[in-house]
Amino acid sequence: MTTVAPPLAFLLLLLQLADGSFPEEPGPLSYVPVEVVRRYPVFLGRAHRSAQKQELYIQTVLQVNRTLYIGARDDLYRVELDNMVGEEMFYSKKRTWESNKNDIRVCRMKGKHEGECRNFIKVLLSQHGGLFVCGTNAFNPLCTNYTRDTLEVVGEPISGMARCPYDPRHANVALFADGSLFTGTVTDFLAIDAVIYRSLGDSPALRTVKHDSKWFREPYFVSAMEWGPHIYFFFREMAMEFHHLEKVMVSRVARVCKSDLGGSQRVLEKQWTTFLKARLNCSIPGDSHFYFNLLHATSDIIHMQGRDVILGLFSTPPNSIPGSAVCVFDMQQLAHVFEGRFKEQKSPESIWTPVPDEAVPKPR
Repeated sequence: MTTVAPPLAFLLLLLQLADGSFPEEPGPLSYVPVEVVRRYPVFLGRAHRSAQKQELYIQTVLQVNRTLYIGARDDLYRVELDNMVGEEMFYSKKRTWESNKNDIRVCRMKGKHEGECRNFIKVLLSQHGGLFVCGTNAFNPLCTNYTRDTLEVVGEPISGMARCPYDPRHANVALFADGSLFTGTVTDFLAIDAVIYRSLGDSPALRTVKHDSKWFREPYFVSAMEWGPHIYFFFREMAMEFHHLEKVMVSRVARVCKSDLGGSQRVLEKQWTTFLKARLNCSIPGDSHFYFNLLHATSDIIHMQGRDVILGLFSTPPNSIPGSAVCVFDMQQLAHVFEGRFKEQKSPESIWTPVPDEAVPKPR
């Protein structure tokens, strides 16, 4: 694990305080009243105004040019942004993808209730001119391909294991890069085995080490993006470096090399050899930093003032002073952090300490 990645700057600080615990921050450069949001068209799962409103349970949205694809419970919608009428958006195509009776029966036998034993679409990606879609499928995840224009099925479904979560409440990320699918999710019914996984391309399938809390400890995946020769994963997790004190949730960025071929039969076979992670530092500077430890969302990579940056939305934990912040991270600085010093724990009882440079193997 590498050391902390510092933020470039704060853009916005939104605090709900009963006292003056935080230093004064400059106000926003501009703002939009919440009433303005209500003027935008809404999507109610209807093809026309006379149709009945649907319970959607929207899980993911993909925009391709001027078309929105919406993944919900049991349904995939196509919405044309140029054909909006008044205060509501109507779908032009709808594809229903329900779990079969046997998958639902097995799901119920495992103790899940009826509302959980449905097919919640959790992965929705553009690939080779079509759509790659994965759903929870009553806790037996599946993936399949669809055409973009008619939402017709292309080919046979494949297993969604390590590509899609079992439980619709679990966060996941997915993207295609260099012809391979990179995912961050869990691989099992009990959501114990968290994984960053590569599959479907010409490169060998690789995953993170199984059941090793130094790689992951209860991660909540937020986003993933391609930058240069690497894939970056943004998430939050329980911090192993603070386990001797209490359960502390922190935000992280991890990366893997797109061209990683995995280890040998003796070391890291079929596993990442380039996996590294660092802590994301979103805090108020001063003699004693005040940290916003929980990452909730990120932007895509934005080119700003000649630099590639991402914006992250952070908050304090529920048992802390309530507050939230937006921090900006320079991708070049993040990449530089992964060339920095490592930390290690020499025994289960010891604290984490920096690793001397001479003790770091070459190549890293």
